[in-house]
Amino acid sequence: MPRWLIQHSPNTLTPEEKSQLAQQITQVYVGAGLPPFYAQVHFIEQPAGTSFIGGEQHHNFVALTVYHLARTMTSEEQRQGFLKRIDSILTPVFEPKGIDWEYFVTETPRDLWKINGLVPPAAGTEEEKIWFRENRPVRL
Repeated sequence: MPRWLIQHSPNTLTPEEKSQLAQQITQVYVGAGLPPFYAQVHFIEQPAGTSFIGGEQHHNFVALTVYHLARTMTSEEQRQGFLKRIDSILTPVFEPKGIDWEYFVTETPRDLWKINGLVPPAAGTEEEKIWFRENRPVRL
C-alpha cells in the first residue's frame, strides 16, 4: 500500500482539491501497476493553534507523510522520477495559494503487511492482476 497522511491547517484545501489530489495520487500508483484500492489518501485537518514551524504558529502549512509497502524504489532514477511526479501534482495546488509544504517518503518491508487478513500477492503475479481487476482483496 501506499498510504498518504496529509495534515493541513484549517480551510487550506477545499473538498474538490482533496478529491483531485487523491485521484491524481492514486493514478501515480495505478500507472506503476498497483491495484487502485492499495492507494490510501487521508486528509487530517489540524485544529487552529496546533501547527508550529520553527517554534511559531503556522496558519498555512501542509505536512505529508507517505508510506510505501507494496513496492520500493530500487534506483536513484526511480526515486527522482517519483519525487518529480509528486511535485507536479502538489505544486499547482499549493503554490498559488501560498501554502508551505513538506513531505517525506518511507519504505518499509512488505512482509508485515496484510489486507483483510490476507497477504497481498507478490508484484506482477497473476494473483495481483486479479486483485487489480477486482479492485479489492480476493481470497484465492
